[in-house]
Amino acid sequence: MLKRYAVLVAQMIVVSVVAVATPASAAEEFAVGATNVALAANGGHIVEFSSQVLDENGKPITQWQINNVIDGKRIRGSDRPRDSYGWSSAAAPTPAKPQWFILAFKDERTRLVTRVRFDPVTDDPLEIGRWARDFEIHVSSTTRDGPWAMVQNGRLLNKPITQTFDFPPVECRYMKIMFTSNWFSDQFVELGEIEVYEALATGDTLDQLILRLENLLQDLKRYRDSVRYNQPLRPELTPPATTEATPTTTTQPTPQ
Repeated sequence: MLKRYAVLVAQMIVVSVVAVATPASAAEEFAVGATNVALAANGGHIVEFSSQVLDENGKPITQWQINNVIDGKRIRGSDRPRDSYGWSSAAAPTPAKPQWFILAFKDERTRLVTRVRFDPVTDDPLEIGRWARDFEIHVSSTTRDGPWAMVQNGRLLNKPITQTFDFPPVECRYMKIMFTSNWFSDQFVELGEIEVYEALATGDTLDQLILRLENLLQDLKRYRDSVRYNQPLRPELTPPATTEATPTTTTQPTPQ
């Protein structure tokens, strides 16, 4: 099946090459950029957050601090960065008291954003239920205090795969990510990594072709993950579960 999908992608690439020779319609004036503008190496930074887990002396634990969500370091199988396990809040989220953080981009400039990708994987196993579950994405084009407009909400799969959520292009100077639940822990919510991508004009023929090919490659990677974990290609289209898991008692993450 994967081979068939690869052939389909190749056919789509040919179609893309032909398509860029014709003028884009009004509905095709934007494409998703390939640069993660939230990445710390690209100027992204955290300006505010609700909490991060602390040690017995009341100091942040380096391996679980908030900046880990934009450092580009990921946990994959036995590959675990020693200084970055992901972000862990200091309390469990609820709809009334969510856990959150606010992102800004390089020089705190306004960007036209259209895609957010979540990697829920942290150093804690998914079986203890701390990974992020229900979320909301809010944007502000003025100040870090708002006013805020919600552009997307949904539910992450409790699976070790990166999950993509698209929405219409919107001006964003600050982005607030809110988590209203984890999977069933009564102590923390955790997130491995977050990525944010811009909507770019596709007037230039070559740029338009490059962007389309990069997006097709991302689709192929998502298909690979969906086959590997037997999950839908687009997690955001999966209806939320109607039953809740039973809470379990968990322990705090400890520093390496």
